[in-house]
Amino acid sequence: MGIRRAGRIIVLQSLYQLDVAKKEINEINEFIDNYSYIETIDEEKPKFLDKSKKFAKELINIVITHINEIDELIPHYLKNWQYDRILSVDRNILRLGVAELFYRPDIPYKVTINEAIELAKRFGDEKSGGFINGVLDSIVKTEKDKNEILKNKILNKNNIVKED
Repeated sequence: MGIRRAGRIIVLQSLYQLDVAKKEINEINEFIDNYSYIETIDEEKPKFLDKSKKFAKELINIVITHINEIDELIPHYLKNWQYDRILSVDRNILRLGVAELFYRPDIPYKVTINEAIELAKRFGDEKSGGFINGVLDSIVKTEKDKNEILKNKILNKNNIVKED
């Protein structure tokens, strides 16, 4: 597992706590600071975990800062689904995916979609991977001319940044 994938798992768990348990941001920061479960080689764990937590805090702050815009956008891409009725895990993977697509110029859009699908397969139900893929793909296709960061990612599709 890479540093960023581990960070995304931390973010997903944090967003789930915000969404379902109605935790406060200070509780989420404490959760991230105390996070200790990462599948890696023991001698690499402290450095790996610190980098994952740093990435997680950056992403969670982006999601929280832009939650209203994100939550306003996503329902337009749900066919025959109400946003508040989809699985909380799926909703939060979509939030994370949109945050990466729109606000992280350093992460290629294909990486964002692939990572979201992997999270959905691991934490969602049997249909979550396809659902997440379809929604994020629709967002990319429709929003690419409306969001400058996403537009640049698509125009620079050969400029792939290696994921940690």
